[in-house]
Amino acid sequence: MQATVRAALKVLPHTPGVYLFRDQVGRVIYLGRSRDLARRVRSYWVDLGDRPHLARMVARVQWIEPVVCASEHEAAFLESDLLDRHRTRFNRTLGMESQVWLRLETRAENPSLEVRHQVDADGASWFGPYLGWEPARHAAGGLHRLFAIRFAGSRLTRSDRELARSLGVAEQDLATLAISIRRVLDREPRAVHSALHRLKLLRDDAARRLAFEHAALLQTELRSLQWICAPQKLSGLEPVEADVYGAAGSTAVVLALRDGRLSQRHVLAHDGHRRKPRMNPEWVELAYANACVMNALAQAQALGPLGWRPPPRTPAARSR
Repeated sequence: MQATVRAALKVLPHTPGVYLFRDQVGRVIYLGRSRDLARRVRSYWVDLGDRPHLARMVARVQWIEPVVCASEHEAAFLESDLLDRHRTRFNRTLGMESQVWLRLETRAENPSLEVRHQVDADGASWFGPYLGWEPARHAAGGLHRLFAIRFAGSRLTRSDRELARSLGVAEQDLATLAISIRRVLDREPRAVHSALHRLKLLRDDAARRLAFEHAALLQTELRSLQWICAPQKLSGLEPVEADVYGAAGSTAVVLALRDGRLSQRHVLAHDGHRRKPRMNPEWVELAYANACVMNALAQAQALGPLGWRPPPRTPAARSR
Protein backbone atom coordinates (compact mmCIF):
# COMPACT_ATOMS: atom_id res chain seq x y z
CA MET A 1 0.00 0.00 0.00
CA GLN A 2 1.31 3.46 -0.92
CA ALA A 3 2.15 5.80 1.96
CA THR A 4 -0.21 8.43 0.55
CA VAL A 5 -3.05 5.91 0.47
CA ARG A 6 -2.34 4.71 4.00
CA ALA A 7 -2.36 8.31 5.25
CA ALA A 8 -5.60 9.10 3.41
CA LEU A 9 -7.39 6.08 4.88
CA LYS A 10 -6.72 7.44 8.37
CA VAL A 11 -8.30 10.85 7.79
CA LEU A 12 -11.23 10.20 5.45
CA PRO A 13 -14.50 11.39 7.05
CA HIS A 14 -17.55 9.30 7.90
CA THR A 15 -19.74 11.42 5.62
CA PRO A 16 -21.51 10.90 2.28
CA GLY A 17 -19.54 11.58 -0.87
CA VAL A 18 -17.75 10.36 -3.96
CA TYR A 19 -14.28 8.84 -4.05
CA LEU A 20 -11.90 8.73 -7.00
CA PHE A 21 -8.89 6.40 -7.19
CA ARG A 22 -6.00 7.73 -9.29
CA ASP A 23 -2.92 6.00 -10.65
CA GLN A 24 0.67 7.29 -10.67
CA VAL A 25 0.04 9.74 -13.53
CA GLY A 26 -3.18 11.09 -12.04
CA ARG A 27 -5.68 9.22 -14.19
CA VAL A 28 -8.95 8.20 -12.56
CA ILE A 29 -9.07 4.41 -12.66
CA TYR A 30 -12.12 3.89 -10.46
CA LEU A 31 -14.79 5.96 -8.74
CA GLY A 32 -17.79 5.32 -6.57
CA ARG A 33 -20.06 6.80 -3.94
CA SER A 34 -21.02 5.99 -0.37
CA ARG A 35 -22.99 7.27 2.57
CA ASP A 36 -19.81 6.70 4.63
CA LEU A 37 -16.64 7.56 2.71
CA ALA A 38 -14.21 6.27 5.32
CA ARG A 39 -15.86 2.88 5.76
CA ARG A 40 -16.42 2.29 2.06
CA VAL A 41 -12.95 3.29 0.88
CA ARG A 42 -11.21 1.28 3.61
CA SER A 43 -13.15 -1.80 2.53
CA TYR A 44 -11.06 -1.97 -0.66
CA TRP A 45 -7.94 -2.69 1.38
CA VAL A 46 -9.25 -5.88 2.96
CA ASP A 47 -9.41 -9.42 1.59
CA LEU A 48 -10.47 -9.18 -2.07
CA GLY A 49 -9.83 -12.81 -2.90
CA ASP A 50 -13.24 -13.28 -4.54
CA ARG A 51 -12.92 -10.06 -6.59
CA PRO A 52 -9.64 -10.30 -8.51
CA HIS A 53 -10.45 -7.34 -10.77
CA LEU A 54 -10.67 -5.07 -7.71
CA ALA A 55 -7.45 -6.51 -6.30
CA ARG A 56 -5.68 -5.56 -9.54
CA MET A 57 -7.18 -2.09 -9.38
CA VAL A 58 -6.24 -1.49 -5.74
CA ALA A 59 -2.61 -2.38 -6.48
CA ARG A 60 -2.46 0.56 -8.90
CA VAL A 61 -3.99 3.20 -6.63
CA GLN A 62 -1.54 5.98 -5.79
CA TRP A 63 -3.94 8.68 -4.58
CA ILE A 64 -7.43 8.87 -3.13
CA GLU A 65 -9.52 11.93 -3.99
CA PRO A 66 -12.67 12.35 -1.88
CA VAL A 67 -15.49 14.77 -2.68
CA VAL A 68 -17.80 15.41 0.26
CA CYS A 69 -21.54 15.74 -0.44
CA ALA A 70 -24.50 16.63 1.75
CA SER A 71 -26.20 13.25 1.20
CA GLU A 72 -25.75 9.95 -0.60
CA HIS A 73 -28.43 11.01 -3.09
CA GLU A 74 -26.45 14.15 -3.88
CA ALA A 75 -23.35 11.98 -4.25
CA ALA A 76 -25.28 9.77 -6.69
CA PHE A 77 -25.80 12.75 -9.03
CA LEU A 78 -22.11 13.65 -8.85
CA GLU A 79 -21.09 10.02 -9.39
CA SER A 80 -23.32 9.88 -12.48
CA ASP A 81 -21.72 13.05 -13.89
CA LEU A 82 -18.19 11.81 -13.18
CA LEU A 83 -18.85 8.45 -14.80
CA ASP A 84 -19.85 10.38 -17.91
CA ARG A 85 -16.61 12.34 -17.80
CA HIS A 86 -14.16 9.61 -16.77
CA ARG A 87 -14.18 6.41 -18.79
CA THR A 88 -12.47 4.42 -16.07
CA ARG A 89 -10.92 1.04 -16.63
CA PHE A 90 -12.36 -0.73 -13.63
CA ASN A 91 -15.90 0.68 -13.35
CA ARG A 92 -18.06 -1.99 -14.97
CA THR A 93 -21.23 0.11 -15.14
CA LEU A 94 -21.94 3.76 -15.97
CA GLY A 95 -24.46 4.34 -13.20
CA MET A 96 -27.32 2.08 -12.18
CA GLU A 97 -30.09 4.58 -11.49
CA SER A 98 -32.36 6.23 -14.01
CA GLN A 99 -33.46 9.84 -13.54
CA VAL A 100 -37.14 10.15 -12.65
CA TRP A 101 -39.70 12.63 -11.34
CA LEU A 102 -42.80 12.40 -9.15
CA ARG A 103 -46.01 13.70 -10.70
CA LEU A 104 -48.72 14.93 -8.33
CA GLU A 105 -52.14 15.14 -9.97
CA THR A 106 -54.72 17.03 -7.91
CA ARG A 107 -57.71 17.17 -10.23
CA ALA A 108 -60.74 15.65 -8.54
CA GLU A 109 -61.38 13.23 -11.41
CA ASN A 110 -58.15 11.25 -10.91
CA PRO A 111 -55.84 12.48 -8.13
CA SER A 112 -52.60 10.49 -7.91
CA LEU A 113 -48.88 10.45 -7.16
CA GLU A 114 -46.88 8.63 -9.84
CA VAL A 115 -43.30 8.09 -10.99
CA ARG A 116 -42.45 9.33 -14.48
CA HIS A 117 -39.30 9.32 -16.59
CA GLN A 118 -40.03 12.64 -18.30
CA VAL A 119 -41.69 15.89 -17.31
CA ASP A 120 -44.74 16.99 -19.30
CA ALA A 121 -46.44 20.38 -19.26
CA ASP A 122 -49.78 18.88 -18.35
CA GLY A 123 -50.85 21.09 -15.45
CA ALA A 124 -49.79 18.65 -12.74
CA SER A 125 -47.16 19.37 -10.07
CA TRP A 126 -43.75 17.80 -10.73
CA PHE A 127 -41.00 17.08 -8.22
CA GLY A 128 -37.45 15.91 -8.83
CA PRO A 129 -35.31 14.86 -10.47
CA TYR A 130 -34.46 11.83 -8.37
CA LEU A 131 -32.12 8.97 -9.14
CA GLY A 132 -33.64 5.52 -9.05
CA TRP A 133 -37.05 4.30 -10.20
CA GLU A 134 -37.48 1.86 -7.32
CA PRO A 135 -36.72 4.34 -4.48
CA ALA A 136 -39.06 6.89 -6.06
CA ARG A 137 -41.79 4.28 -6.48
CA HIS A 138 -41.52 3.13 -2.86
CA ALA A 139 -41.39 6.73 -1.62
CA ALA A 140 -44.60 7.46 -3.54
CA GLY A 141 -46.13 4.37 -1.96
CA GLY A 142 -45.16 5.57 1.50
CA LEU A 143 -46.62 9.01 0.87
CA HIS A 144 -49.85 7.53 -0.42
CA ARG A 145 -50.00 5.32 2.66
CA LEU A 146 -49.86 8.45 4.83
CA PHE A 147 -51.90 10.74 2.56
CA ALA A 148 -54.22 8.52 0.53
CA ILE A 149 -54.92 11.10 -2.15
CA ARG A 150 -56.12 8.55 -4.71
CA PHE A 151 -59.13 7.78 -2.53
CA ALA A 152 -60.15 11.44 -2.39
CA GLY A 153 -61.18 11.46 -6.05
CA SER A 154 -64.67 12.04 -7.37
CA ARG A 155 -64.78 8.99 -9.67
CA LEU A 156 -64.14 6.04 -7.39
CA THR A 157 -65.26 2.49 -8.01
CA ARG A 158 -67.46 0.80 -5.43
CA SER A 159 -64.51 -1.07 -3.91
CA ASP A 160 -62.43 2.14 -3.80
CA ARG A 161 -65.25 3.95 -2.03
CA GLU A 162 -65.26 1.22 0.62
CA LEU A 163 -61.49 1.57 1.02
CA ALA A 164 -61.81 5.35 1.25
CA ARG A 165 -64.44 4.97 3.96
CA SER A 166 -62.23 2.57 5.93
CA LEU A 167 -59.31 5.03 5.67
CA GLY A 168 -61.43 7.97 6.70
CA VAL A 169 -60.76 9.78 3.42
CA ALA A 170 -63.40 11.82 1.60
CA GLU A 171 -63.50 14.01 -1.51
CA GLN A 172 -63.37 17.18 0.56
CA ASP A 173 -59.96 16.08 1.91
CA LEU A 174 -58.30 16.34 -1.50
CA ALA A 175 -56.80 19.82 -1.07
CA THR A 176 -55.45 19.06 2.41
CA LEU A 177 -53.86 15.80 1.30
CA ALA A 178 -52.26 17.48 -1.72
CA ILE A 179 -50.78 20.23 0.47
CA SER A 180 -49.36 17.62 2.86
CA ILE A 181 -47.67 15.74 0.02
CA ARG A 182 -46.28 18.96 -1.48
CA ARG A 183 -44.74 19.99 1.83
CA VAL A 184 -42.89 16.70 2.12
CA LEU A 185 -41.68 16.77 -1.49
CA ASP A 186 -40.63 20.41 -1.04
CA ARG A 187 -38.49 19.11 1.84
CA GLU A 188 -40.03 21.28 4.52
CA PRO A 189 -38.18 19.98 7.61
CA ARG A 190 -41.21 19.67 9.88
CA ALA A 191 -43.29 17.90 7.22
CA VAL A 192 -40.47 15.49 6.35
CA HIS A 193 -39.82 14.68 10.01
CA SER A 194 -43.50 14.06 10.65
CA ALA A 195 -43.87 11.75 7.62
CA LEU A 196 -40.79 9.72 8.52
CA HIS A 197 -41.91 9.47 12.14
CA ARG A 198 -45.35 8.17 11.14
CA LEU A 199 -43.83 5.52 8.86
CA LYS A 200 -41.53 4.43 11.70
CA LEU A 201 -44.51 4.03 14.01
CA LEU A 202 -46.36 1.96 11.41
CA ARG A 203 -43.26 -0.20 10.86
CA ASP A 204 -42.75 -0.81 14.57
CA ASP A 205 -46.43 -1.65 15.04
CA ALA A 206 -46.27 -4.18 12.20
CA ALA A 207 -43.19 -5.78 13.74
CA ARG A 208 -44.93 -6.07 17.13
CA ARG A 209 -47.83 -7.83 15.41
CA LEU A 210 -45.29 -10.20 13.78
CA ALA A 211 -46.32 -8.93 10.35
CA PHE A 212 -42.70 -9.03 9.24
CA GLU A 213 -43.29 -8.78 5.48
CA HIS A 214 -45.42 -5.69 6.00
CA ALA A 215 -42.80 -4.26 8.36
CA ALA A 216 -40.12 -4.87 5.72
CA LEU A 217 -42.20 -3.02 3.10
CA LEU A 218 -42.67 -0.09 5.48
CA GLN A 219 -38.93 -0.03 6.13
CA THR A 220 -38.30 0.11 2.37
CA GLU A 221 -40.78 2.98 2.03
CA LEU A 222 -39.12 4.74 4.95
CA ARG A 223 -35.64 4.49 3.44
CA SER A 224 -36.94 5.52 0.02
CA LEU A 225 -38.63 8.60 1.44
CA GLN A 226 -35.39 9.50 3.22
CA TRP A 227 -33.60 9.09 -0.13
CA ILE A 228 -35.78 11.51 -2.10
CA CYS A 229 -36.01 14.02 0.76
CA ALA A 230 -32.23 14.18 1.24
CA PRO A 231 -30.30 17.22 -0.10
CA GLN A 232 -29.82 17.05 -3.87
CA LYS A 233 -28.27 20.38 -4.77
CA LEU A 234 -26.05 18.78 -7.44
CA SER A 235 -29.04 17.52 -9.44
CA GLY A 236 -29.07 20.60 -11.67
CA LEU A 237 -32.58 21.53 -10.59
CA GLU A 238 -31.36 25.02 -9.65
CA PRO A 239 -29.34 26.48 -12.57
CA VAL A 240 -26.61 27.90 -10.32
CA GLU A 241 -23.65 29.54 -12.10
CA ALA A 242 -21.02 30.44 -9.50
CA ASP A 243 -17.63 29.67 -7.99
CA VAL A 244 -18.05 28.92 -4.29
CA TYR A 245 -15.04 29.35 -2.00
CA GLY A 246 -14.39 27.50 1.25
CA ALA A 247 -11.26 27.47 3.40
CA ALA A 248 -10.01 25.41 6.34
CA GLY A 249 -6.53 25.66 7.82
CA SER A 250 -4.02 26.19 5.04
CA THR A 251 -6.22 24.72 2.30
CA ALA A 252 -8.98 26.23 0.21
CA VAL A 253 -11.48 24.68 -2.18
CA VAL A 254 -13.35 26.36 -5.00
CA LEU A 255 -16.44 24.59 -6.30
CA ALA A 256 -17.21 25.64 -9.87
CA LEU A 257 -20.98 25.24 -10.33
CA ARG A 258 -22.35 25.21 -13.85
CA ASP A 259 -26.05 24.63 -14.53
CA GLY A 260 -26.39 23.52 -10.92
CA ARG A 261 -23.85 20.71 -11.36
CA LEU A 262 -20.34 20.50 -9.94
CA SER A 263 -18.30 21.14 -13.08
CA GLN A 264 -14.84 21.55 -11.53
CA ARG A 265 -13.21 21.54 -8.12
CA HIS A 266 -10.00 23.45 -7.45
CA VAL A 267 -7.79 22.78 -4.43
CA LEU A 268 -5.32 25.53 -3.56
CA ALA A 269 -3.42 27.10 -0.71
CA HIS A 270 -5.51 29.38 1.51
CA ASP A 271 -4.27 32.95 1.22
CA GLY A 272 -5.52 33.93 4.67
CA HIS A 273 -8.13 36.37 3.39
CA ARG A 274 -11.74 35.87 4.30
CA ARG A 275 -14.16 35.59 1.41
CA LYS A 276 -17.77 36.67 1.74
CA PRO A 277 -19.55 34.89 -1.07
CA ARG A 278 -23.11 35.94 -1.75
CA MET A 279 -24.33 32.40 -2.03
CA ASN A 280 -26.85 30.05 -0.53
CA PRO A 281 -25.33 29.05 2.84
CA GLU A 282 -25.75 25.38 1.88
CA TRP A 283 -23.31 25.81 -1.02
CA VAL A 284 -20.82 27.62 1.21
CA GLU A 285 -21.15 24.86 3.79
CA LEU A 286 -20.44 22.25 1.11
CA ALA A 287 -17.30 24.10 0.00
CA TYR A 288 -16.14 24.38 3.62
CA ALA A 289 -16.73 20.67 4.24
CA ASN A 290 -14.57 19.81 1.24
CA ALA A 291 -11.89 22.25 2.38
CA CYS A 292 -11.78 20.52 5.77
CA VAL A 293 -11.19 17.15 4.13
CA MET A 294 -8.56 18.51 1.76
CA ASN A 295 -6.79 20.23 4.65
CA ALA A 296 -6.75 16.97 6.61
CA LEU A 297 -5.23 15.20 3.60
CA ALA A 298 -2.65 17.95 3.26
CA GLN A 299 -1.69 17.69 6.92
CA ALA A 300 -1.35 13.91 6.53
CA GLN A 301 0.78 14.44 3.39
CA ALA A 302 -1.76 12.49 1.37
CA LEU A 303 -2.62 15.09 -1.26
CA GLY A 304 -2.28 13.89 -4.83
CA PRO A 305 -3.13 15.37 -8.25
CA LEU A 306 -6.39 16.83 -7.03
CA GLY A 307 -8.94 18.95 -8.84
CA TRP A 308 -10.44 17.25 -11.89
CA ARG A 309 -10.88 19.16 -15.12
CA PRO A 310 -13.74 17.71 -17.16
CA PRO A 311 -14.31 18.76 -20.77
CA PRO A 312 -17.27 21.06 -21.54
CA ARG A 313 -20.50 19.16 -21.14
CA THR A 314 -22.57 18.49 -24.22
CA PRO A 315 -26.32 19.25 -24.27
CA ALA A 316 -27.00 15.49 -24.28
CA ALA A 317 -24.87 14.94 -21.19
CA ARG A 318 -26.47 17.91 -19.41
CA SER A 319 -30.00 16.59 -19.91
CA ARG A 320 -29.23 13.15 -18.55
